[in-house]
Amino acid sequence: MDIDTTFDYWLRVAIHTDFQMGKYSRPYSVGKVKTPETLDGITIGQLIELSTLKDANDSFYRVCEILLKMERKDVARARAVDVVMFCGWVTGEVERINKIFDNASAKPTDTEKRAGIERLRFGLFGMLDWYALRMGYQDQEDVKDVPWMRVYKCMDMDVKRIQYQKRLQEVINDEYRRKSKSGMR
Repeated sequence: MDIDTTFDYWLRVAIHTDFQMGKYSRPYSVGKVKTPETLDGITIGQLIELSTLKDANDSFYRVCEILLKMERKDVARARAVDVVMFCGWVTGEVERINKIFDNASAKPTDTEKRAGIERLRFGLFGMLDWYALRMGYQDQEDVKDVPWMRVYKCMDMDVKRIQYQKRLQEVINDEYRRKSKSGMR
């Protein structure tokens, strides 16, 4: 592929190949639009939309529409190498951010697993609902404009608070058992 091949032409040819999206470095720009240095400034709504893209061919356009506010015709005229590199870079960034959220989630205990905590995993909508309830929003849709880092930080604080409450309860229970044993002698 020539470096000046347009994305529109490349996409028509690529569907006849075994092209697989890779993780690439970020290009400086796509068309005339400068690309962001990180995705740390995007909203939770944008992150969710990027995380749930399905159709591979349409995804190239949607990524550029969501993050760069580019119209399809502008993406089609941009250099294919820039569009593909940008979308590959975004894929890697979205995976990085999703891992951050996964690591912030509380790991269930064996007791919680036996009690069925897995049935309380409500996915992305559940996360929006939790944040809306936590912050007093009337509608989950209102949360979509919140920066993802703010949602993550609140989740991280809540998980730490829950873990502390569990440890505190264990200390109280241990102390109660110890006092009960010593009082029974």
